[in-house]
Amino acid sequence: MASLSAFESRLGHVFGQAKLLERALRHASLDVEEDNEQLEFLGDRVLGLVIAEYLLDTHGQESEGDMARRLAQLVSRKTCAKVAREIDLIEVLRMDEGIQKSQNVPTNILADACEAVLGAVYLDGGLAAAKRVIEAHWQPHFAGQTEAPIDKKTALQEWLMQRGLALPIYEIIERTGPDHAPEFTLQASAHDGSALGVGSSRKLAEQRAAMALLESLKQGAALSPEEETGV
Repeated sequence: MASLSAFESRLGHVFGQAKLLERALRHASLDVEEDNEQLEFLGDRVLGLVIAEYLLDTHGQESEGDMARRLAQLVSRKTCAKVAREIDLIEVLRMDEGIQKSQNVPTNILADACEAVLGAVYLDGGLAAAKRVIEAHWQPHFAGQTEAPIDKKTALQEWLMQRGLALPIYEIIERTGPDHAPEFTLQASAHDGSALGVGSSRKLAEQRAAMALLESLKQGAALSPEEETGV
C-alpha cells in the first residue's frame, strides 16, 4: 500500500489515531468486521453540515430551494468521487482484489471512501478539523457553482408542469451486480414518452432517465408547435 503519511499530506490532516484512517480505507468488499461503512455514514452527515453552513454564509440571500440544489450537487457521489480522485485516495484504499485490479473503480466506492475519510477526520480532530479539510478540497467545486444548479429530474418536472402535464413516473427495471457495486436500470415515463437510465445508484439512474426523457420530449415538442404553445 502507498504511504499513508503521503496521503495525510494530500488530505491536509495528520491523524492522532491512525486506526481511524486505516478503518476508513477498508471497503466493505473485503468482508472484514471493521470496514468503513459506519464512518461513511458519519462522514456523509458531517459533509452535509459543513456545506450547509458554508452556503448560508456565502449564498444566504438565495431561496431555500436554490441552496438545497447547490447542496445536493456539492455532496453528491459524483462530487465526492471527484475529490477522492483529486487526492489520489485510490492509492491507499483497500478493497476486494477483483475491484482493485479493474480499470475503473466504481464512482460509488470512491464516494463512499471519501465520506468515510471525512468521518474519520471528524472523530480524530473534531468539527474544526473536518471543516478545514472539506473547505480546502471542495473550494474548486464551490467556485464552479456560478448559479444554483437544476438537476435533471427537477428540469423535467418543471418542463411538464409548465405545459400542464402529469408528473413523471420512475420505475426500476433491473438491478444487477453485487451489493458493493450495484447497477440500476430505471425507466422514466411521462406524456406518452419513456426513457431508460443506468447508474451505480438509483438516484443516478433516475437523473439519467430524466435527462433522456426530457431531451426526447423537447424534440417531440419542437416538431409540434401547437403543443409547445398550448394551443
